[in-house]
Amino acid sequence: MSDSFGLVEDKIFEAEYFLKRLQESISMSFESSCFFSAFVSASRSITFALQAAMNGVPGFSGWYEEARKSLQTDQLAKYFVEVRNDVVHKGGNPLNRVPLEHLREHLSRQVGARESSHILVTPSSIQDEQSVLVDAVSACREYFVSLLVLIFECYSTFRTVVDSRWYFTQENFVSAGRTLEDALSELGYPPSWGQFAPSEVGAWKTLRSQQPPCLLNTLFDEFLGQVIPDPDKVSS
Repeated sequence: MSDSFGLVEDKIFEAEYFLKRLQESISMSFESSCFFSAFVSASRSITFALQAAMNGVPGFSGWYEEARKSLQTDQLAKYFVEVRNDVVHKGGNPLNRVPLEHLREHLSRQVGARESSHILVTPSSIQDEQSVLVDAVSACREYFVSLLVLIFECYSTFRTVVDSRWYFTQENFVSAGRTLEDALSELGYPPSWGQFAPSEVGAWKTLRSQQPPCLLNTLFDEFLGQVIPDPDKVSS
């Protein structure tokens, strides 16, 4: 079981925190610039933390290579990688910076608008070498969702590695040639306790009841409309 996967969860919650602070911040404010910079850095760190946490897990390397190819074809994901590099290495920040070619469009959007919004100029997904003026919060949210999809798919694929509830299932231990006594020992209990359980199925369920649920399910549900199921509530 990957004890370091909590670092991935921390980075996701960190990115989501700064995304919400950006959404709540006043346009053109110093705070908004700080929140955007922090969101970009935290978001970019998610995949770094994921690779570190899953290093050495059988099958992860090949799985991640395919997932990485998907991100590389995502224009918005590529844009945010470039922004993060610029923020970290050069100190730049593109939030609410409008180049001359988009100034007229930006000003026309402000006419009649009830309140100013944060904007970004991103590469066009339709025309090569063209840029478009977009709502910054929406773009950040879309990028965050793409990362959350990646983590959800990793969680689903390797749940017996990253989720303690799925790790402590009889099927997982049997597949590794291990027993209930091994699970008890791993949790610091005397192996002999297993013989006093009314049933082995009940014993495994009791062990799982002491494990925390998937901490990311609140975000998976909010942004993706999906959750990682509890092994004791999955229909047989």
